[in-house]
Amino acid sequence: MYRANTASVRSSPAQVSFKPQECEQPKAISLTTREKEVLQWSAAGKSSWEIAQIVSCTEAGVNYHFCNIRRKFGVRSRWVALVMALEQGLIQTP
Repeated sequence: MYRANTASVRSSPAQVSFKPQECEQPKAISLTTREKEVLQWSAAGKSSWEIAQIVSCTEAGVNYHFCNIRRKFGVRSRWVALVMALEQGLIQTP
């Protein structure tokens, strides 16, 4: 095909400068005491049902806390949220 506008064709490669982007620091996440407790038990390998038995609430309640935790961290997985909480020092390894 014939190109009508030939002025946009360059004879030399474009000059591109790559600058590393600055990584922004993760936002300070604040978790409630119950959310931290739920994450701590999850780090110990407990299921939602087991955590519910330990903290005396329903399994749906535990899953509700996990939903809030995932929302606060902006992730889809409780395991990713768990790793992020460990990295930020919000909980300690069991």
